[in-house]
Amino acid sequence: MPDWIVHICIAYLVCRILYFKYPLFGPQNTILAMIGSLLPDIFKLQIIFSQFGIDLIDFLPFFHIPVASFIVAGIISQFFENKRIAFSFLVIGVISHFVMDSLLISVGEGLYLFFPFSWQTFHLDLISPDDYWITLVILLLTFLVYFLGLWIKKKHQNIQLIEK
Repeated sequence: MPDWIVHICIAYLVCRILYFKYPLFGPQNTILAMIGSLLPDIFKLQIIFSQFGIDLIDFLPFFHIPVASFIVAGIISQFFENKRIAFSFLVIGVISHFVMDSLLISVGEGLYLFFPFSWQTFHLDLISPDDYWITLVILLLTFLVYFLGLWIKKKHQNIQLIEK
């Protein structure tokens, strides 16, 4: 933990819970947040590239820095009609990614959260990287929130039918 499943689920949970109150957090924008939650891990593409003899090990880790992830989110948002909303939801995903990564017990140096302003690394050392109980709990919460959303939607549809 956190692996890609946890990053995607956390972004989904944040958006889905806020969607109960704010319609802006609808499915389309939730997907953007989920994509944003994976942007900092672009560097893991090195695993695929290395299979083809392409060495990007010096280039791709740069993306696991918030500034670089925000730049990538800005570039991606240019392909959308409402650039500001697209960028905002991609950034929600990026932030959720770094929040989850900051909880990990650091195997290396930690996260350069404040780069380029500081070279100091940051980590809270709360969760072991190989603790998959967290993954199971997050998956369970995701399913609960998903089914709660379906139940609320069905309840509203039934109320509308009764009112007619």
